[in-house]
Parts: sequence; structure tokens; C-alpha cells
Amino acid sequence: MDGKALVVQAAESGGRTFFRLRAHGFADETEARGFCTTLLGQNASCIPVEQR
Repeated sequence: MDGKALVVQAAESGGRTFFRLRAHGFADETEARGFCTTLLGQNASCIPVEQR
């Protein structure tokens, strides 16, 4: 996660609290998807979203 801007946000859904990581600074969608693949391999959820 070196060189990435990171923000952790708490959110609630279904009466439960979970934490969302927003990471910014990927060169392109391919790099962001590679990051997600690594997280998915560690049993974490990840959805790459283009920032507008």
C-alpha cells in the first residue's frame, strides 16, 4: 500500500458495524484489480471502483 492514499470508514449494515478501506493512487484499473486479487486471497472483500 506504499504510495497510496488510504481512508478507513466505519459503516453500519444490518445492525452490524464493518470497516471500509478506500485506497487511492493506482496507476490504472488493472493495478487496482491486482490489489483486490491480493485482498480476496486473504479472505477480504474488495470491489474496485473508479473515482470520478
